[in-house]
Amino acid sequence: MSEEAVIQQQQIQPGPCPPEGCPPPTRIECIVVDKVYDSCFQVENRSRDTVVSTGAGNEWPTGTFTVGQAVPCALTAGQSISCSVVNSTPGQDGFATLTLVVSVPLTLANPNAPAETVDRVFTFSKIVTLCAPEGVNVDCSESTLLFCNCVISAVAADQVTVTCDFEVCLVVKTVLTVQLLVPSYGFCVPAPCVVVPGICPPSPPAQCT
Repeated sequence: MSEEAVIQQQQIQPGPCPPEGCPPPTRIECIVVDKVYDSCFQVENRSRDTVVSTGAGNEWPTGTFTVGQAVPCALTAGQSISCSVVNSTPGQDGFATLTLVVSVPLTLANPNAPAETVDRVFTFSKIVTLCAPEGVNVDCSESTLLFCNCVISAVAADQVTVTCDFEVCLVVKTVLTVQLLVPSYGFCVPAPCVVVPGICPPSPPAQCT
């Protein structure tokens, strides 16, 4: 590489291109990446029931329960929405119709004692058609829980039935780890660390209008 090219590479930094445009790449690199062959998203609204044992020594030992009582719920900490392929019907040009089972892990809290929680995994099926050549993996980990509303719908001597309505933004991708050729400017060189000073005196919030 010429001295001029080395200087040019040192001046290239991450960010937007200058008004005159980005300089031409200096290399072609082979990198290992997760290539997304296809993807789709859809908002899914589902309702599911689950039974929680109550009373001393059971899942929710504290308090009494009534029908209509709201139950706090959230995506289980440290877990994500996932999916698995239960059937794949090949189509033309590498496309396939995939039947998925989507798993949504939720944590339900005792409305009388929020520290008492139970974990449940609610499932539903979904059919999508995506580019899915042989060997790709189907991934739903970027899916998010938009909301979750749970209530006690039935009360028995030692258990309650909890009905949960939840909404999921389902994101389905077909992915495969590949070696890919890409144009490159070389390695990224980190800039020196800086510490932004605090604001003194602090600025007051804006006046309401």
